[in-house]
Amino acid sequence: MDRIFVSEDIDSNNLGVTTTLQNMGYTQIGHSQYCDDALLKLQKAILDGNPYDLLITDLSFENPRSKKKLQNGQELIVAIKAIQPTLKVIVFSVEDDHHTITTLFSDQKIDAYVCKGLNGLSELQKSIKAITKHEQYTCPIATAVLQQKNVLALDDYDQQLLSYLSKGYTQLEISTLLKEKGISPNSVRSIEGNISKLKDYFNATNTTHLVYVASSLGLI
Repeated sequence: MDRIFVSEDIDSNNLGVTTTLQNMGYTQIGHSQYCDDALLKLQKAILDGNPYDLLITDLSFENPRSKKKLQNGQELIVAIKAIQPTLKVIVFSVEDDHHTITTLFSDQKIDAYVCKGLNGLSELQKSIKAITKHEQYTCPIATAVLQQKNVLALDDYDQQLLSYLSKGYTQLEISTLLKEKGISPNSVRSIEGNISKLKDYFNATNTTHLVYVASSLGLI
């Protein structure tokens, strides 16, 4: 995978993605701020016999061009997939809607979904590495959204742990607080085990990441 195209309407986000790609060693990077223009450039690359291998696109585009055929990133994906079905696609967006993400994977056959935010660019790197191994990828927030039916089943104990973690309490302090409230299990070892379980559940790399994902989902 050598040639990557970035479709993003905000200059700062475009620069962040491009810099990330350059730091990963990619040098053949195309870009556009408009979906119509992006499709034309992707089509031209095909006609020139040098198609792009990967498209990284946002979903929402707010720009001054009123006469647009393609209104958003999803329509861009549908249009380019119709003529280049093997093109790899990463969606890089602030949107975290369950139906949208599910549809993009099932109908548009995207390869990865990464939510913008605190760890967005590092997650984007992970998604690219996964795609090079022919694997699909969802960032922790998207993964949690796709599992949201199960998220609703989190019990009061788990939510209490997440609440304490979000307030910066250590495991020892959480143990003391739980004992004071008569909540069990309350040993440091059991708390550590439950936090580890939650990190696995939300695909979080550390406690700070866990709190971020849980907060994004409105659990704390």
